[in-house]
Amino acid sequence: MTPFIDSHVHVMPDWRLKGLARWILRAFPDHPVKESVSAEDILTDLKKMKITHFFNFIYPLKAQETDSLNAFNIKFCHDTPGAIPFASLHQDTPDKARLAETLFTKHDLVGMKFHPFVQRFDPWDQRMNPLYEFMQEIGKPVFLHTGFEDFYSMKMPIKELVALVKRFPRLPLVFVHMAFPGTTTCFELLQDYPGLYLDATNVLAFFRPEFKAWVDSMPNGHQLVDELIEGLEQHCDRIMFGSDHPVGMGGLPEIHDDFENLPISKTAKQAIRTTTPVKFVNQYLPGFDWERSLC
Repeated sequence: MTPFIDSHVHVMPDWRLKGLARWILRAFPDHPVKESVSAEDILTDLKKMKITHFFNFIYPLKAQETDSLNAFNIKFCHDTPGAIPFASLHQDTPDKARLAETLFTKHDLVGMKFHPFVQRFDPWDQRMNPLYEFMQEIGKPVFLHTGFEDFYSMKMPIKELVALVKRFPRLPLVFVHMAFPGTTTCFELLQDYPGLYLDATNVLAFFRPEFKAWVDSMPNGHQLVDELIEGLEQHCDRIMFGSDHPVGMGGLPEIHDDFENLPISKTAKQAIRTTTPVKFVNQYLPGFDWERSLC
């Protein structure tokens, strides 16, 4: 079976999943997620969509959650065929580089993922430098939530992200959500930084007809759409598909329709959902067993 990879999923302990569901339902009361959502529900949804493998992300909201959430995800991904493991930590966690060294020495992990808006820190926070330096040294990627500033009522200036890439030029980075709506700058960065990848999670929803008026109201809205289509096609070898399930832009079938309806070539779609994430995992977690599949 050809892999179909979702590069952005959140299976966490039940208490965190319920909190996550309450959070998205406060923002979007009509969202299809149920407050009672469980790991089993998420896996069932992924199987229905024929997802064979998925990146599973955690992120601690308190320093004391760091160890328990990493332990959860390591065990969950070990026990769940198709689950691809990532670590995380809280910005107040002491000795970040030492903790990362322990995690990556003892366990098979692809990289680390952070959600600076929810975790309440800036990606360029000086406290993160020892971690970034360590990850750069061992050649493991860091995934950063970027973009959607209006939704979070917070700021993440694209110029600061550019400065971060320049400060750690050998650090493999993934800009999750492509700094939306700053996607054009992200495409430009790909030209000069071969270790930079993009995660298109939640961005593809803006091709839906119901968002047309909003996109049209943006400065250069039509240009943004055209440049996004061109960038997805041109840089499909550096872009991955993700759903943010169970709290993405609607239910999983709707999110998959967003992907299938993209006005890009079949070759580009194949790269974004399969070839690129497979290459990515093989590079940063050599020997990953693709035969252990969710479907």
